[in-house]
Amino acid sequence: MVALVIRNIEIDPLLSLLREDYSDKLEKVWESGGMINAVFIRSELALRTMSEQTITIIVQHYKEDRECEITVISSGGGDGLLRIDLGSQASAESTFLKKIEHLARIHGWELSRKYPGRKGAGCPFCDAYYLYSEKYIQDDGSVVCQNCNRSFMLDTGTKLGPREERIV
Repeated sequence: MVALVIRNIEIDPLLSLLREDYSDKLEKVWESGGMINAVFIRSELALRTMSEQTITIIVQHYKEDRECEITVISSGGGDGLLRIDLGSQASAESTFLKKIEHLARIHGWELSRKYPGRKGAGCPFCDAYYLYSEKYIQDDGSVVCQNCNRSFMLDTGTKLGPREERIV
């Protein structure tokens, strides 16, 4: 999965690219309040595995702020003869990212990659230290150690908030 933020954007060139390259299965664009939302789904043959994969692109454009969040999810591509991905999903995401980088350079957009927030903690049983994304933290604040498989409370540790890395 790739999450991007584009600032100082005019949405029309982005939507044109997505319509042209990523909408063979689904294209849905709608306005709601001060936002333009869009979903594009493309299906393609992953040559590395000789299997079908999909690329789903979700766009949320905040018109007043001229800011856009894009989430790209590549799935499938691992159901071929060998039942392994062989990098086809990462390749599809990388190809998409290169197209967006090129568009950002042409139009002077600020493009950043977005990384989710995580919390780091050391296991009190085996001393292993891991970063845990929010989805792995239980309602009571506990996690399961990825090393020894025992539960412990995340009462200490370093919270790493969502961050962005500027690309263009």
